[in-house]
Amino acid sequence: MDGTLKESNRSFLMTLRLVIVNYKEFLLAPGTIITFISGMLLVTAILLQPASLFTGSAPGELVNWVYLAAALVGSSYIWYSAYLGIREGDFTADIPVTIATIAAIAIGQYSAAAVVAVLLLLGGLLEELVAARADRALDALARLLPDRVTVRRNGNDVTLPLEELVVGDIVIIRSGERIAIDGEVLFGTGSVNQAAINGESAPVDKQKGDTVFAGTLNEIGALEIRATKVGTETTLGQIRRLIAEAQEQKAPIERILDRYAKIYTPVAIILGLLLWWWSGDILRAITMLIIFCPCVMVLATPTALVASIGNAALAGSLVKKGATVEALSNADIVIFDKTGTLTLGEPHMISAIPYGNTSEEFLVRCAASAEKFSEHPIGKAVIRAAAQRNIAIPEPDSCEIVPGLGVKARSGGHEFLLGRPKMFSDLGIALPRDSEEKIRILSSGGRSVILVMIDHQLSGFLVFEDTVRENAQATIALLHRAGIRTVLVTGDNRDATDLVARKVGITEVYADVMPQEKVAIVKRFQAEGRHVVFVGDGVNDGPALATADVGVAMGLAGTDVAIETADVALLSDDLSKLPHLFSISRKAIRTIRQNLVFAVGVLVIAVGLTIPGILTPVTGALLHELSSIPVIANSARLIGSEK
Repeated sequence: MDGTLKESNRSFLMTLRLVIVNYKEFLLAPGTIITFISGMLLVTAILLQPASLFTGSAPGELVNWVYLAAALVGSSYIWYSAYLGIREGDFTADIPVTIATIAAIAIGQYSAAAVVAVLLLLGGLLEELVAARADRALDALARLLPDRVTVRRNGNDVTLPLEELVVGDIVIIRSGERIAIDGEVLFGTGSVNQAAINGESAPVDKQKGDTVFAGTLNEIGALEIRATKVGTETTLGQIRRLIAEAQEQKAPIERILDRYAKIYTPVAIILGLLLWWWSGDILRAITMLIIFCPCVMVLATPTALVASIGNAALAGSLVKKGATVEALSNADIVIFDKTGTLTLGEPHMISAIPYGNTSEEFLVRCAASAEKFSEHPIGKAVIRAAAQRNIAIPEPDSCEIVPGLGVKARSGGHEFLLGRPKMFSDLGIALPRDSEEKIRILSSGGRSVILVMIDHQLSGFLVFEDTVRENAQATIALLHRAGIRTVLVTGDNRDATDLVARKVGITEVYADVMPQEKVAIVKRFQAEGRHVVFVGDGVNDGPALATADVGVAMGLAGTDVAIETADVALLSDDLSKLPHLFSISRKAIRTIRQNLVFAVGVLVIAVGLTIPGILTPVTGALLHELSSIPVIANSARLIGSEK
């Protein structure tokens, strides 16, 4: 028990240390510190005397001083923000809150001032946290590159820091190493995983004359590459720049309270001054300002947003900020990435077709034996297929990887040769004439075909394709039913993309596109007045996720960059959660409008009671506190909403 407790404490301390390191700038920002101090003072006052806030009873002297401290600490930051807004001609919710808190403090309603100040500060703090998370996404991109690389200079291989690379350098890349530059292969062969850049589901064989990109992974083989682009000029560097630009240019959704503050603020001030002039009673004027304190309006939006975000979280979707809920409610087009989003992003062996007198079971057993220790995705797919067929896999007596092409092996007295058709032509091995048409037919629709040669005779074909996610087709159908247009955009080839599109029911397809082209497609739809949701999982999706009105990342399969730049993460990688997100978002906006109608109704009644002096500052503040209860209750309904 003690050991478990110590391990839990150690894990907590490590997590805390990581948070402090990753969010140091955010945690030390003045707004964060002031919000924390003000919030802790408010919590302390509530804990000392809960009845003082919830029943309207007079707080004790000590509690009153704590409320005052919380109000002054929190309000001072809002007052300064309001001052800056007035100076720049920007009338936001900070201005009526400033008037309300000053009026509340002036008549001794310290608890009301503290609650309003802390609520507004917390909303701003959440927005700043999202910005801090976005900055981390840019740092994650840098980690896709090695710190040091091997470069051939003056006939010698030397290890240099990444910053010292220049265009024209010859860079040596071995198995398992990431490529640090964009360049051209001069010598060698390799199997390069390019999913980080173009989302291509299967590793691509590279040889002399081929182009490679920074941030991609050389899974098998060795390459000598001449650098054509280094640093920020590489494709990965451009992705980083696109994300940064998108985050800077993407206008934040205006809070509902800010939207009406331009009218709300002058009305409150004018009515207060007119009432003072008409009645000659300063207390009535202060009461007018108190009842115009946007307590209920401040609660109307965040309570509904928090409830809807909580509902989404219970369903397996992490919505990072309240503004995303409003954006989702307006969305009318969803753009999907393919690999890792609509598909699982890994090859699946769909058939084993014998050639000649070979049986299917023997064909799969021989192929699995040759691939038993392979780290290549195709090899792993062969092993999985053998296991699913309950075929025992014998140990190979020998195994030799042919980098970027295939594998040679020997087992049970037989010799095996597995690879793509190109491997056999490169090795000068002639294939039967009728096999060429067979290969062409099997390769249609973007499928990959591996040839199996046993004892120097062509013995069969293994056919692979990317696996479509289980709920993808049903999700697309539900979106179409809701009137939402769907589009498929991917860096993968046209044949593979069309195959997936047909399976899931998407008719609008863009294939062979690079990250910057994905951004251009998103911007084009936005220019047409569309509200765009982009769903993706890879580094190459980062710019599009940041540019779209709402970016949705696959939480388990997605890269850190995708998850950090997105507004929503599907924690279970379940696409069926998308229709639920749209539904709960629209319900949240309807609830916010209901809350606002109620708040305005209470305000109208309060104004009618204030003018003749029926309401006093104290009863006006109490009315506001009590009117918050129906708003909170209405919003709380969203937590249990299923559709």
